[in-house]
Amino acid sequence: MTPVDLTKLPDYLKQQRWFSGKAWPIKSVSVVDHATLDFGPCAFSLAIVEVQYELGHPERYLLPVKPSADGIQDALDDVECLRALFQLIREKREVSSASGKVHGEWLSTSDGMVSLPEQPAVRRLMVEQSNTSVVIGEKAILKIIRKLESGVNPEHEMGRFLATRTSFRATPTLLGALHLEGAAGATLAVVHRFVPNAVDGWKYTLEQFRKSGVESTFLDEMKELGRRLGELHRALSSDSTEPAFTPEPVLQEDLQRWSASIMGELGVTLAEAGKHHPDLERQRERLMEHARRLAHVTPSGQKTRIHGDLHLGQVLRAEGQWLIFDFEGEPSRTFTQRREKYSPLRDVAGMVRSFDYAEATVLLEGGAPGPRMVPSRDAFLAGYREATRGAPFLPTDDATFWTMLRAFELEKLLYEVRYEMQNRPDWVRIPVQALLRMEEPK
Repeated sequence: MTPVDLTKLPDYLKQQRWFSGKAWPIKSVSVVDHATLDFGPCAFSLAIVEVQYELGHPERYLLPVKPSADGIQDALDDVECLRALFQLIREKREVSSASGKVHGEWLSTSDGMVSLPEQPAVRRLMVEQSNTSVVIGEKAILKIIRKLESGVNPEHEMGRFLATRTSFRATPTLLGALHLEGAAGATLAVVHRFVPNAVDGWKYTLEQFRKSGVESTFLDEMKELGRRLGELHRALSSDSTEPAFTPEPVLQEDLQRWSASIMGELGVTLAEAGKHHPDLERQRERLMEHARRLAHVTPSGQKTRIHGDLHLGQVLRAEGQWLIFDFEGEPSRTFTQRREKYSPLRDVAGMVRSFDYAEATVLLEGGAPGPRMVPSRDAFLAGYREATRGAPFLPTDDATFWTMLRAFELEKLLYEVRYEMQNRPDWVRIPVQALLRMEEPK
């Protein structure tokens, strides 16, 4: 029996903040799998619905729903249902679905021994757009994944690897997950250790940048952030027994492929942005040379798993320490693309660009120019290089290190230009000005 009123689904979906298809006409919605959970005071269904649009590819969403006179009611509005969902994971229960099964996973790690009362306090976080997150007893955070994709979920895979195969703990550790097996198989939820009183790195950096200049204490913290990233990269390259994480040598064909990809993105980006910023079009050859040089360096270093979407908003400052989190990768990429091994310098480039955005944000707010971005960037890079000295995943010489980093920074800048043109036209000058500032290739 279908657990939801299909006739009311299109209107229901378009009212949900996590539904990304609001702008597109919906052709049909169908339930492709569902499981009934009946635990004590709460009975509800986990429904997997597929949305077919008039144009474009179909999408799948997770709907935890309860019976209602209105046809559809979000079960996550009920505290008891939230507790039941968490217990399903914590107790590693298994429930049959229409075409497979739903089962909870709880890791046997020291963090997994977290102590919680039988009826823990539950509070929903209202800050997210694409998922639903719930703090359980102020010790764990349950993220229910709304938009589903088949295949290996990189956030679960990365978190599980770090928690069970490495000693890296500068992250909110993965505790468990909820999986659906069967034709509509997917990871439905993940649970991490909750970090109270944490400030995200973006807000923390902006507070410092709003001062006329950054203090030596903050620069020490930026150096420490660089070291944390270096330690993460060492951890991600530390196991040669798991194929998905085994480092692989960077080959000439990798460099050529990355170079060609960046040159292609440069052409597409300048074709559009050059209409509004003619100065950018005049720099085409100089920028193209940064990408070309990537193809001609002597191959060295390794491809490894990386964070994949690293910036100041993906780190936390808590109790005087930096934590790196959110390993799901760039949302616009497929799971397969997010799991691809790459040069760790791509992560470094993402963080370096984030400092420029923090500086530009302060200036847009009316703040006075000051020595902030360059000292912070240099401190971060110094910490990273200190923590990765001699690491096999990095190029063997400084010249190649900087050539690769500049090329990946260019790649990130081009992505930023396209993103800002589509979403925040007033901000496009930030990456455009950075492109114009890029040094001549050496």
